Amino acid sequence: MQTRRGGCDTLLRLEALMQAKSILSVVALATLIAGSPFAAGCKTTAEASVTEESVQAVPVAIEDPLTEEHDGGSVGWDFAPDGTVKAIVKAPDGKPIDKDVSGTLTWKGPNGDAQAPLALDAKTGLLVATGPKLEADLTEVKYNIIVSGKPWNGTLHVPSGGTKVIVEGARKAEKRPIPPGKTGPNGGVIQVVGDDTIEVVADKASGQVRVYVLDADLKPVPVGDRKIKLGFVGQGSELVVLTPGPGGLYCVGKVAAKVNPVKLTVVVAHPTHADVVLVGYRPGVHVVVGPSAPAVNVVVATAWNVDVRVNRAPGVVVVHDDDDDDDGRPVHIHVHGKHKHKHKHKHHPHHHHDH
Repeated sequence: MQTRRGGCDTLLRLEALMQAKSILSVVALATLIAGSPFAAGCKTTAEASVTEESVQAVPVAIEDPLTEEHDGGSVGWDFAPDGTVKAIVKAPDGKPIDKDVSGTLTWKGPNGDAQAPLALDAKTGLLVATGPKLEADLTEVKYNIIVSGKPWNGTLHVPSGGTKVIVEGARKAEKRPIPPGKTGPNGGVIQVVGDDTIEVVADKASGQVRVYVLDADLKPVPVGDRKIKLGFVGQGSELVVLTPGPGGLYCVGKVAAKVNPVKLTVVVAHPTHADVVLVGYRPGVHVVVGPSAPAVNVVVATAWNVDVRVNRAPGVVVVHDDDDDDDGRPVHIHVHGKHKHKHKHKHHPHHHHDH
């Protein structure tokens, strides 16, 4: 019996020794693997899951966004020429909002409106959408973003090169700053656009809007072959295509809203390229929108409001002139027969004398 028990003990010790050697071999193998270059690509399922979740939680920044500030926060936009859109929504403290946020974009085009939803990308934390390609000099895009049930609405005028073109235009304008408070020769706002300096001014009575190209002394010079478009955002929004004025000293158009806009986008197109600016915008600065937005002072009182009407009497043209020398009274121009002889007189109200 003793010999039998002794044999069993010996067997047990041998088994324990073999198990210990196996454990040590496994530990040594694991240590070697962990120290090898292959270990970097080997993760457990739990480790891989944690890494993916941490990547998804980090928002992707937008390079050079055009940021608009609302009462409840801000939204930074990146419109690309191919129609893709990215937006990052942030709280007032600058932290990204990536929950309970959605929206809609509406592109205004020559053949009607096009809409696309703004959907939250869980991997980047950005709102993304795809719309029509940006082909026009300026495309009007309206947005409606819902943040925790509250709407953020706005309007953008986006150039064919996307929002980055506006940021680039602002960088160029910063190199030639206009003195604060300086107005143009007609009382309008001065803005650097590419290599040009322009004045934008509108008449508060008629809504006529003009753009003058200015020299280094801020004096008007001929507009030449430039083509100019304006995008107004205020009580409403509208695009205005200007045409050359008499003598080619300015470009002229008409705006429906005769009040100062809160945003004014300008395109000055040359035969080889086009320059775009958002008046007063500086890179990295938020564009304030909504009720607290400051106005762009372009609407002034001018002496441009000349209304020409043909009188029922043959050979008479009535010109209502706002120049100071006639105090706004109509001027009657009489044209006689086939000849170019004419004379004019101002119409004065009849005076009644007491007898």
